[in-house]
Amino acid sequence: MTTHKSDAVTSGIMPDHARAGVVFCRSAEYTTADDSLVSGDTLQLVPVPSGAKILALTFYTDALPANTTGCDLGWGGDPNGFLQSMTCTGQKMHFYPGSANTGDTQTYFGNSVGFLHTFTADDTIDLSIPTADTKIPTDITFKLAVWYKMTGTIADET
Repeated sequence: MTTHKSDAVTSGIMPDHARAGVVFCRSAEYTTADDSLVSGDTLQLVPVPSGAKILALTFYTDALPANTTGCDLGWGGDPNGFLQSMTCTGQKMHFYPGSANTGDTQTYFGNSVGFLHTFTADDTIDLSIPTADTKIPTDITFKLAVWYKMTGTIADET
């Protein structure tokens, strides 16, 4: 099992200022350079700072091989905190609360533990590759945008 990192993760946590009501967005793009992303691997896409409260995510991937199912989207402490066993079939998905549309372009938080999750330590939003017989081919792109705000700036946020 190998951990792969996007450029956003490699560059690290950017200094955020905890200003009341300010929403931050961090994004990343990762394109496979070879067939080294295999079953059991984790792709760290976007770093999030301690104190960040997740508001929404948008995830995109190119079409993957038919046997690539069961991908999880989460973080170190909960690998499927946002979605468990999703099929990565070449679509974009928006994760936000209250969406009733579960079509190809919109969905709700598949695992409610991720909704308004507050990070208590610096971490990353990760894509976990299923443990089935999977190899992600060359030139597959994964994109993720994460919207969050810092807690502790407005009294009713905790």
